[in-house]
Amino acid sequence: MPQPNQIGYAAMSVCQIFSFRKKELLFFSVNSYGLNGMGLQSIELYYQMPKELINEATYICVLNACSHSGLVNEALSIFKTIEIETQRIYTTIIDCLSRALFFEEAQKLMEEFERLHIPALPMYPSATVLLANVDGSSGHIDKASDIKTQLYQSDTKKRIGLAWTVTNRQVYQFRAHDRSHPRSHEIKAELEKIANELIDHGHVFDAILCGHSEKIAIAWNFVVNPHTSKIQVTKNLRVCGDCHRATKLIAAIRQCEIIVSDANRIHHFYTNGQCSCNDYF
Repeated sequence: MPQPNQIGYAAMSVCQIFSFRKKELLFFSVNSYGLNGMGLQSIELYYQMPKELINEATYICVLNACSHSGLVNEALSIFKTIEIETQRIYTTIIDCLSRALFFEEAQKLMEEFERLHIPALPMYPSATVLLANVDGSSGHIDKASDIKTQLYQSDTKKRIGLAWTVTNRQVYQFRAHDRSHPRSHEIKAELEKIANELIDHGHVFDAILCGHSEKIAIAWNFVVNPHTSKIQVTKNLRVCGDCHRATKLIAAIRQCEIIVSDANRIHHFYTNGQCSCNDYF
């Protein structure tokens, strides 16, 4: 059964899980606020938690909430109070700094982690890519290229983009550039129709007819119900910039609220063409 934070309703978190134990309730709420871009509420709740209930997962949730709300100073303040700074905690605070374009500070933390953890622990693929992007943005092009080359030569595999949506009480799964659905020709036609509408409204694609899984899932919803007023999609990867801009416009053109839960947060795309993340993702 989907949890409230998974389907995009942060307000449900407290009122529907009152029977949880205190630790589970507080942790769930901190995480739920963060996923829905309510960073200040997440921080406020974090500071109300008894110290004995706070663990690595709690730190990661509140730092992630800061990361997706641009609350860099708040994140650094919390980070300085953490006694045991694990690799996952370092990765989260570095993500926060990088999103806010504090690349030099992010680089310093990476170097600090490497000094304190010799030999360095293997980085998560996302953290490795983040490191390369920080180096590239800081002008260290050769270093960034070396890191990406090492990643590609390793056994690390990039996950395939998957998206799930429910229509007529049935769950459908789509992958990037999916053509396996029995009605794929209708989905393709809908994607082309959507693309033309986007172009007419001034959208410029990063790639020709980007075939990411969430776009296919959205198109399928319109195939099944052309006049739907709400679409919900869950995705296993972070939504890309092109899909984010396109989905905002789709919601406005079709006057359909679209909720996309990606690997990092929950995006509410409203019919006025805005997203709950305020384009900070």
